[in-house]
Amino acid sequence: MDKNVISASCSTQNLTFRPGDPPAAFEVIVNNDSDRFANFQLEVLAAGENRNPAYRWYRLEPEVAAAKPPGSSTVFQVFILNTPIPGFVGTINLTINIFSPQLAQQRRLVLRLKIERDNSPTHLSVELPVREFQVYPRNTVDIPVRVRNLGQQPTDVVLRFTGVDPSWLLGSAERRLAVEPGGQAEVTFQCQPPSVVQAPSQNYLFAIEAVSNNSYPAKAEGSVEVLPVGFIEFTTKEKQQKIPSKNAWLPDWKSDTGSFELLFKNTSNLQQQIDVQVQGRDWRKCTFKKSPETANLNLGETTKVILDAKTKRPWIGIGKTLQFEAKSELSDQRLGSTDPATQTLELQALPIIPLWLQLAAIALLALLLAWLLQTEPIMHTRSVNSVGFSGIGLSVVSGSDDCTLRLWSIGDKNLEPERIKYDGQSVACGRQQNSRGLLAITNNPVRVSRFMPLENNRVAVGLDNGVIELRDVPSGRKIGELQDRQDPNAIGDRVFDLVFTSNSLYLFSSYGSGKVRVWSRLSPNRDFLPEATSVDVQRELKLSGFEARALALSSDAKTLVVAGNYKRFVLLQWDATQSKKQFQSLSEQKLEKFDERVGRQDYVWALAFVPNSPEKILATSDSAGFITIWNLNQCQTIKNSNPQEQVNELNCSPIDRWSASKTSVRTLAFSEDGRLLVSGGDDGRVIVWDLTAEHKLDKTKAAEGTKIYESPKKINSIDLKEINQQKLIVSGSEDSQVKLHSIK
Repeated sequence: MDKNVISASCSTQNLTFRPGDPPAAFEVIVNNDSDRFANFQLEVLAAGENRNPAYRWYRLEPEVAAAKPPGSSTVFQVFILNTPIPGFVGTINLTINIFSPQLAQQRRLVLRLKIERDNSPTHLSVELPVREFQVYPRNTVDIPVRVRNLGQQPTDVVLRFTGVDPSWLLGSAERRLAVEPGGQAEVTFQCQPPSVVQAPSQNYLFAIEAVSNNSYPAKAEGSVEVLPVGFIEFTTKEKQQKIPSKNAWLPDWKSDTGSFELLFKNTSNLQQQIDVQVQGRDWRKCTFKKSPETANLNLGETTKVILDAKTKRPWIGIGKTLQFEAKSELSDQRLGSTDPATQTLELQALPIIPLWLQLAAIALLALLLAWLLQTEPIMHTRSVNSVGFSGIGLSVVSGSDDCTLRLWSIGDKNLEPERIKYDGQSVACGRQQNSRGLLAITNNPVRVSRFMPLENNRVAVGLDNGVIELRDVPSGRKIGELQDRQDPNAIGDRVFDLVFTSNSLYLFSSYGSGKVRVWSRLSPNRDFLPEATSVDVQRELKLSGFEARALALSSDAKTLVVAGNYKRFVLLQWDATQSKKQFQSLSEQKLEKFDERVGRQDYVWALAFVPNSPEKILATSDSAGFITIWNLNQCQTIKNSNPQEQVNELNCSPIDRWSASKTSVRTLAFSEDGRLLVSGGDDGRVIVWDLTAEHKLDKTKAAEGTKIYESPKKINSIDLKEINQQKLIVSGSEDSQVKLHSIK
């Protein structure tokens, strides 16, 4: 049998080492007492050390010895470079393990190492467990920092945060801490970028520097990425231009150009360049010139692009009206397109021969227009966004982009401006308004208006600037104003929809930011409290850019439905009997299975409950032109398995679903018995749909619906009311019209 033996000796049994001095060294002699070739390896262990591959406190020469024949010797040199245990002073045992893969044996030697205190500066180590951070403006991100004392003396360390504006830090940019020898300490800096305008979206490099009076400085570097947020608002002062713009009664064959002023406001944190392209129905009939060709848009700035449209004018006739769209293109599309992406423009080219030469035709046309204006007066000057009957159906209120609220009385076949007198100058949004039927001037575009139940002598008005005005009817006097004073972002947060409970004690409002607020009062004769309960649906759904466009409240006032983009609706359970008026749960129903490419521009535009129905029958309409009927009592709730997630998923099977239009259907209304559903949308049609007792589309009657009105522009709002056994519909459209229709 072979004899496998390893013998070894150490050049010393005691060794002294001082950090900062040249390395201490000793030799280990290993003899091959076997009868075969063998190579040897060496490992040094210190008592009490924590093995860290990144921390090398000794070095071997050679690290691995070559194989040698029997009877030969191998000499290893061991150099002590640093203390085995950071910060340790005193005597420590070193164990030297000697082993050979060929001999399958090992040998151990012990050496006592005395570590003396050094007088050199302390070595500090600064570490960032995470080096890259992401945060939105006005949000807070925690930046943890770890400091290690690699020296033998305690030290007081000053940490300095540099690289970003000190105002971004919550608290001081310096932190002081004491670190024991070989110890470590952790601190956290909180970084909060300021507003969107003051925090451009980019990577911001920062450094954490550690200094003390007895150490070398140490530093670690990282970055904070401010994420893109916000939008570019796209407006135009005048959507309609006329050629010639002045002296239209005089012959002028030289004028052939109309100029449109396009305004872009940057409320995001991205620098942008704006390019405008022209498209639409009549764009080939004009030649266009832009000034400037590409507009630079800095943060918080508003820039202007002049679009000149040149066309040939007819010699005789009534001229021609050309319609086209100005489409904006952004250099940085991380936030999508502008809001809105396009503006529809109209250019009216009057004939070169003035119309006074066609006096007879003008006289006939004037008589016809006078008759039309007498029967159907056009009172609004811009798009009508909201119409609604009073609770007893004696009057109609309408709100418009022209910053006015108007009151109408119901005649035999049409609407008449209410005989009220507006007290003051009838100028709204910089334009003179007809004082007939003028209830109020709001100084901001009206998004939604709702009569208050029970009283019907007050109306709530939601504005583009985030304010809800409460006005008396018919005086128009403002008696209250609601805006979330605790939310700094409430200013400018557009109010998209309003809904009252039947007892008028609670008012629900929805906003462009995705928030839903509840306003309450103690009795119908009291004012609403200034504080609101709110839920951020956008944050709960984790959908960037979600807009709460539509609201609907069930008859029992316990289920509030919210809808907007991303083609889904959300159920919020509400209990007014709770001491804390808060929403109890939140569930969402996605319509993705009908359109897998659903995105931010896909909307559920309208919601409507069947009145006074315990079944909670809900109708929805979307941007794909579909109308869907749901029974919410039959929906199954799938609870979220993640306890930190507050949103549950709904599994609702639609009662019926049909295509109502090739474009968006924006507004819906049920009859009292739920057997009729009225819709309106971008195709300009007001359509009545007959339903069965099971709330399905009655295909035995008019499967394509019954068209009762068609406008050349979008229908934005409708309302349905049964008065004296006659069903009446009021509609508001983008062409400034408020019209009354009856169902035969």
